[in-house]
Amino acid sequence: MSLIGALYPSVTALGAFSVGTQVIANNLANVPTDRFKASRTLYQERPSYSGVGALTQKMSQTPGALKPVAGLPVSSKGAIQGFLETSNTDVAIEMVGLILHNRAYQANVKPISAVDDMLGTIINLKV
Repeated sequence: MSLIGALYPSVTALGAFSVGTQVIANNLANVPTDRFKASRTLYQERPSYSGVGALTQKMSQTPGALKPVAGLPVSSKGAIQGFLETSNTDVAIEMVGLILHNRAYQANVKPISAVDDMLGTIINLKV
C-alpha cells in the first residue's frame, strides 16, 4: 500500500465529518424556525477498510414543543388547535455533537500532518 493510499481512510473521514458538521450547523441555525425537524448524519465504514462515509441524513420525527399562537382558535375537545409546534432541535445535544465532530476531525488530520512531516524530512535528506 502506498503512503498516499494509507491516508485514504483519514481523507474520507474528514469528508464525512465535514458533512456531519454541516448538518449540525443547519440544525443550530434553525432552532428558532417553527416546525423544523432536526437531522442526524449516519456514518458507515466503507468496504475493505477504505474509510468512513456519510450516509443519508435521517430526519428526527420527535415533535417539538407547542407554543400558543394568538388569533388561532383554541379547541375545547383537547385538540392542538391554537398551538404551533416549535423546532425539535436540542441545542445541548447539537453542541455535544459539534464537539465530537471537532475532535474526530482533529484526530483524522494527525496522520496527514505526520505524513507531511515525513515527506518533508525525506526531501531535506535528498537535497
